[in-house]
Amino acid sequence: MLLYLAAMEAGAWTTTPAVARAFGVSLHHLQKVARGLTGAGYIEARQGRAGGVRLARPPEAVRLGAVVAELEGLGCLVECARGPCPLAGRCLLKHALDAAERSFIRELDRFTLADVLAGPTGAALREIIGREADGAAERDS
Repeated sequence: MLLYLAAMEAGAWTTTPAVARAFGVSLHHLQKVARGLTGAGYIEARQGRAGGVRLARPPEAVRLGAVVAELEGLGCLVECARGPCPLAGRCLLKHALDAAERSFIRELDRFTLADVLAGPTGAALREIIGREADGAAERDS
């Protein structure tokens, strides 16, 4: 969703169904993703006939690690407290997994949406968006 919106013309609106069609994903799932991204302030959404979604921040201001951390949470790979675990208090697995997760987020934070769109990904997305726009025009006529 974020990549699609970032590849669009700045400030342009689209619909969640258009993004779902372009990627061939479940509309229901994408609507849940859009709600999470809206709640986190990454996208704007408006209801109604002229409704849709658009990027709320410039692509160069959206760090990938921050998005993942915001939407997925941190320290969730292993939930030792859900136990009872017979290793509670004697196991370093949670510590190791949490450290790996922090490293993963730091690595993702080296990249912004703009970085990802600078190469062939951006060109491919703009092509997909163009095809979706052409298809929408055909559906409307």
